[in-house]
Amino acid sequence: MMLFGFGALAAFLVLLAVGVIPRLRNSRELALATEQLRTTPPNVYVVGPEPASVADLTLAATTQAIQDSIIYARTSGYLARRHVDIGDRVTAGQLLAEVASPEVEQQLRQARADLQQSEKSLELQRANLDLARATMARYEAADAEGAVAKQAVDQSVATFRTAQAAVAAAEANVQSFTANVQRLLELTSFQRVVAPFAGTVIQRNVDVGALITAGSPVNNTAVAPSTVTGAANGLFEVAQIETLRVFVNVPQAYAPNVKVGLPVRVTVRGQLMQPVKATVTRTASALDPGSRTLLTQVDIPNPSHRMLPGMFVYVDFEIGPSGTHWRIPSTALIFDAQGTRVILVGAGNKLHFQQVVVGRDLGTAIDVQSGLEGDETIVKQPTVSLQEGQIVNPIASPAAAGG
Repeated sequence: MMLFGFGALAAFLVLLAVGVIPRLRNSRELALATEQLRTTPPNVYVVGPEPASVADLTLAATTQAIQDSIIYARTSGYLARRHVDIGDRVTAGQLLAEVASPEVEQQLRQARADLQQSEKSLELQRANLDLARATMARYEAADAEGAVAKQAVDQSVATFRTAQAAVAAAEANVQSFTANVQRLLELTSFQRVVAPFAGTVIQRNVDVGALITAGSPVNNTAVAPSTVTGAANGLFEVAQIETLRVFVNVPQAYAPNVKVGLPVRVTVRGQLMQPVKATVTRTASALDPGSRTLLTQVDIPNPSHRMLPGMFVYVDFEIGPSGTHWRIPSTALIFDAQGTRVILVGAGNKLHFQQVVVGRDLGTAIDVQSGLEGDETIVKQPTVSLQEGQIVNPIASPAAAGG
């Protein structure tokens, strides 16, 4: 029994030594590592501010034709002939379609008959006026000799004035019927639908036999072509695509540098290696108070028709510095309750939190308007563990500071 007890005690002591001694050794090593970590300055990547320079601003946009017109019918009837279809090139004044309007033509014939009747009535009233003038002259001559009663003279004068009024009314009727004839002539001229300018037919919504209502949208085709407006509208849509344009909303921070004539690059999505040179044609000269952006128009030369209306494109502006001096990585900024700051590594590798005023946000980099002199050493990626006055080990960042 005593040997068994001594054996159990020995086994317990061996197990205790195997479990406790490594634990004590690990605890001692952890304490030493903690003390070393506390006393050893942490490594931080640092960069220096770069002078602000020209930056690229890329905005998305959709191309539009420089001129785009939806052709409506100005007279009602049935489409008698259609001379063009989508994709056809047309010239200014070219006949696109013909509308048959028998009702309008009948109204024109009636209006011409009414005009002729009013002209004959005018001739009759003028003849009555001549007769009334001659009668009044004879009565006035007889009255001078006292050979006629005064009442007869007055009646002749009244008849003359009545004839004058009748002639004026007949002349007004002639003018009215003439205007009506002219109106109907113009309506009949609208039976010929012509192109307002040279361009390409990009939408056609009618076919022969379709009922046309003046000024109303139509869609007679089984499958209407897609357009920049997204829906069938009017008889045709003609676009001039030798020059395209895009409208982009430039953020307020970049708006002062966007001027008429500024060169830009337009890149079609899917053709990033083939940019097209263009220029800023005009700006709204005022910011949209809702989005704080400047509406800007860019004209794109397109003589080869390589680009089409409705394409999604990227517009690249080269924006020069404006009111900024230095550029730093966006990761170097700290935004908290104390404001916008960066961490500087000063004398003795001590940290200092510096307030800065930022300008444009370029994505990977940010322009600083004030707070830096240009010769500082800045922590590129500060962490929450860094404190004011803490000593660190600065390491030059291998990445470029600019964006």
